[in-house]
Amino acid sequence: MADLHFTNEAIGGLIMQGALIMLLPVVLLVIWKIKTKESIVPVIIGAVTWFVFAIILKLAPAYFLLYGDNPAAKTISGNVWYTMILAGVLAGVFEETGRFLAFKFVLKNNTGRRTSLSYGIGHGGFESVYVGFQMIITAVMGILINGGMADQIFGNADPAMLETALGQIDKQANLTIGECLLGVFERIPAIAGHISFSVLVFAAVRERKFRYLYPTAIVLHALMDFSAVFYSAGIVEMWGMELILFIFAAVMATFAYWTYRQLDERKTETA
Repeated sequence: MADLHFTNEAIGGLIMQGALIMLLPVVLLVIWKIKTKESIVPVIIGAVTWFVFAIILKLAPAYFLLYGDNPAAKTISGNVWYTMILAGVLAGVFEETGRFLAFKFVLKNNTGRRTSLSYGIGHGGFESVYVGFQMIITAVMGILINGGMADQIFGNADPAMLETALGQIDKQANLTIGECLLGVFERIPAIAGHISFSVLVFAAVRERKFRYLYPTAIVLHALMDFSAVFYSAGIVEMWGMELILFIFAAVMATFAYWTYRQLDERKTETA
């Protein structure tokens, strides 16, 4: 860890990236609220559901299968393709199940189809805030590492998790402003994807003919997250990864828009 050093450009870029990523969903929510006057409740439910299912509940299986002292973890963590497949599957299963349960039980009385969009803003928006906060924390960590405090930060870390963390930090230590701006751009298709998945799962809960969209959302979510393997494996540059995500999100949004228009307005539209 002695040779780990953050450039000033990387630290400044991470702070800028984090701030913009956190601001993006706030701006989106304000515009949505002004335009529609929709209740803020589905947004809050979406944010809470993301945190519970994507962070808390997913933690145990993710830790066991990636960092645990078992043959499966050693096999998966040693192969970037296996790791990204696992990450995609876990994200798809947990997050789409969270969406399904939220629409089925917590928001069962919110029948207007705009509920799906409000929920999606909350779900994807809170993820964006969380990611932005992580960027700022990384920048602060970089300042501390440059000040000679690496041993104090990582001294008691689990060896397996430390190796993974250092690999990620090493990539961020030399980021350019341009790469950080690309990271901001990445949040646009990510949030669009979350809104699209929310529409699909909302339709699956509200209308019997769309029940197939719940498992479909799981598969599509897994594929969207798995696509990051092309960058992690060094197959494409960061801009190529962002292009893949943008195209995927555009196709998803088109499918979600078609589904949204197919929803029975007599049963679902309140506005």
